Amino acid sequence: MRRYVENVPPSLTQKELHDRAYALLYRVLKDEWGIASPVVEKTPLGKPYLKGENMPHISLSHTKGIVCCAVSRKNVGIDAEYPRRVRGSAAERVCTPAELWDIQSSPNPAARFLAYWTLKESIAKCRGTGLSESFQNYEITFQNGMPHLNGYTLFFEQYGVHFLAAAEEA
Repeated sequence: MRRYVENVPPSLTQKELHDRAYALLYRVLKDEWGIASPVVEKTPLGKPYLKGENMPHISLSHTKGIVCCAVSRKNVGIDAEYPRRVRGSAAERVCTPAELWDIQSSPNPAARFLAYWTLKESIAKCRGTGLSESFQNYEITFQNGMPHLNGYTLFFEQYGVHFLAAAEEA
């Protein structure tokens, strides 16, 4: 899995962010994957994919200040989040009891929750289910500071103030 991130002005609209994310993807596909004229389509649940045989899998995300994409020979998902205030009930809706305990015992519970959220959204994008599936259906653990979920290779980092996560089928 390859991840690509680009800083953009924080004043961009959602449409401008969307367009910049796709521009990044098209540039990456041409320059690094040799795909000059990709055709992007979407599944019924909205997961983008490249039309054609033997094409790599793709995922895109954007948030205030950055756009990103991931390209892989396996199913892949990427998510970026800008820090924001989150209501306590949000964690209870998306996290398992063990994850909630980890969040509550963290020195920075808001940041820990956003780490889980970003990871879970990247997994949902990888699976192609988006927000149609309960995030409580899978439990992420951290082993030696690295996120883990059986069946997936997970990546997480704080990119400046942003949270960036990617998931790829193992």
